[in-house]
Formats: sequence, structure tokens, C-alpha cells
Amino acid sequence: MPDPQAIVLNFPDFVRVAGETLQGYIDLDLGLAAQDKIEKVKIKLRGSVLTRTTERTHAPGQEAQSTTHYRTQNHELVRLDQVLWDQSSAPQGLPSVIQCPFQLPLPPNLPPSFHYSHSNHTVTVSYSIEVVGSRHGVFHANRRVRKIFSVVPAASPWELNTTAAIKQGWNGPWKPQTIKKEIRHGLFGDHSEATMELVLPDLPSFPMSVNVPFALHIWTKTKPVHQEDLDKNPKLFPAPPQTPADSELEVKLRRQGRMQTYGKSEHFEEELQLRGGLGDKNAVTSIRTTFDQPSFTQLDGSKGIWNRAVHFEGALVIPETPSFSGEHVEWHYTLKVKMDFPGLGNILEFKIPVHINSGVACPPLPTAPYQYNVPYTYPLPSGPPPLMHLPQSYWSGEHHNWDEENGE
Repeated sequence: MPDPQAIVLNFPDFVRVAGETLQGYIDLDLGLAAQDKIEKVKIKLRGSVLTRTTERTHAPGQEAQSTTHYRTQNHELVRLDQVLWDQSSAPQGLPSVIQCPFQLPLPPNLPPSFHYSHSNHTVTVSYSIEVVGSRHGVFHANRRVRKIFSVVPAASPWELNTTAAIKQGWNGPWKPQTIKKEIRHGLFGDHSEATMELVLPDLPSFPMSVNVPFALHIWTKTKPVHQEDLDKNPKLFPAPPQTPADSELEVKLRRQGRMQTYGKSEHFEEELQLRGGLGDKNAVTSIRTTFDQPSFTQLDGSKGIWNRAVHFEGALVIPETPSFSGEHVEWHYTLKVKMDFPGLGNILEFKIPVHINSGVACPPLPTAPYQYNVPYTYPLPSGPPPLMHLPQSYWSGEHHNWDEENGE
């Protein structure tokens, strides 16, 4: 069994909102603290933007040598220390285990939590609380209990209203994005025609982790064929996809960004996995699929054109960190929809800029001291906190700016 801990941190796990007051408490075992020579316990709130660029140089010569240099820059966002217990001023007659509550205010204009690391570039916007048990003596390392947490900016009143409208069933204006193209299966012969249209709410910004309604329509027209050709070949070119999981249909979210280290800017880009709706091959059952009855348009002579269409309706869910632009780091999103019909270059594609907001308000300020013996409830009247996907490397704290190397 692991050794019992003198300090236990109690701090609920969920996304926090910039401007709210963090609340929690520690359990402090006074007997174990005395055995471990802990004289003081404080809690530290930290937030920072950390950028790192890896540079490799190769020395000429018969035995080529490579030298790696790391350029790391830290930009502090929040720093707050609070003493929770001090042996020198503690009253007598305390129970063996005491609870020390804390309240730590987050600044209102913090950027959202973020992590990107690939090849030569790493950027992290991270937040933490750390409980430090100070031990007297050079050879007595301080005891530390660390907790990484995530933060999103508070949504504006307009963003909150649109989030509520989407959750209740969007009845506002819609914005279609359409592309039409002539295509053909081989190098020669008549052209067919394909049209693709994505319809989303006409909004400049979408809330994260909320079911945003969409409709995706794909219409096709064959080249001139005989009417019976469709009976002979139901997949007569160009056939619309049968499900949103078809390999020919691709819906991706891309993130493009910029980071700055000591005045030098670097750009990055990555592809993200959509979850729970359009673009998630494991969530096709949540998308309603309907087909138009094929219709034949007779042309002069014995041939005509077969018209077919498929319609996908459902939800688009983006659980990624909200869009952000700052001096040292920025990132934005693009939704890419691509339909790849058989043949050379028969691709319909459009890229739609997508701005993401948190969709949540800042919780109200506490009206009373934190009650550690009362079950914690999330303070937002609008419901539970949003879900936000962050890579495991964010939660590891590897790229967080801890104070341990400074002896704090």
C-alpha cells in the first residue's frame, strides 16, 4: 500500500471559466505533517504561455555531428500564493486531521487552455494549483501536490444567447455553402455533374461541445444514358454516398496557428477528430439519411439524365479549445468537407472558417466562505461545464512552468 499522505488536495475536475473564483480545500493530517517536518502549507495558482522551438545544427566534416538547442520562453498569465496553515501560528487542541479551504480568483481575460507539440515546435497555455508543504532544512525537499486544470474564456452575452437558441432548437437564419462541378469517370466522353451543399446556422461563432445542427446535401446528374442503365448498375456514375461513413465523403476540422518565441514566429497546423456527429465515423447512427427518388430527364433521342440526391441531417460537435488570438500565440479553425467521386480529379471540396467560443458564462462570485462539508455543486445556472478535448500531454504538466526549480 502507498504511504499515507499528510496533504490531500480536494479540487473538483472540470473546465473552469476565466473570472471565476476557484474553490476547494485540503485535508491536512497534523500528525503526519509533524513526522514529515512540514512547517507551513501554502497553495499556489499559476498560469502561463510556454513556447519552445527546437533548433538542430549540423557541423561539417567526415563525422557529421548534430547539436540540438532549445529556445524556451515563458509568459506568465496569473500568479497567486495563499498560506493555508502555519505551524507557528496554529492554535492548540486541533483535531488530528483539519480541513483548510481556499478561494483563488482567476483573472477575467485569460486565454483558453491549449497544447500543441509536433516536430520542432511546442506551445502550451496551461493552468495549475499546487499545494506546497514547506520543510525546514537544506536536505528536506518540500512536499508538493499538483493539479493541472483547464480554463475557457467567458462567453459574451450574445454568445450565451445563441448557445441557448441552439440548444432549444435553432430557428434563426441559415447559411448554405455550395459547390458545383462537372466531372467524368474517364478521360473522354460526356461530363456528369455533382453539387454539394453544407447548411449551418448563420452565425459568426459556434459554441464548443454543443450540438450545432447541419444539413449536407449532395445532388448528382449522370451524363446522357439510357433509362434502363440505372437498373443495370445502381451505382451508375456519379452515385451519391450511401452513408456519412462512406470513405468518399470526408469531413475534417483543421487548426492553424502561430506561436512566437523570442520574437521569432512559427506557424503550425494539425488535423483534429470531430466527435459525436458529422465527421465522426462512429456516430453515423445519430445522423438522419434520406434519399430522393431517382428521376429521369428525357433528352432528345433515346437518352436522358438520371438525377439522384442524398441528404444528411444531424449535429456537428466541436469539443476543441475556443479560438484565440494573442501576442505570443494564436489559433483558428477551418471545417473541410470533401466528396471524392471515382476518377481523376473528381473532387468537390470547400473550406469554411469556423470560430469557436466557450458558450458558458462566468460563475457568480461566492456569497459565503467555502463549506468543505457540503457536497460541491457546479455554480453555473445554465448547467454542467462544457466538455473540452485536450491531449494527454497537456494534463501531464510536462510543459507547464512549475516553480520547483526556483525553490518556491
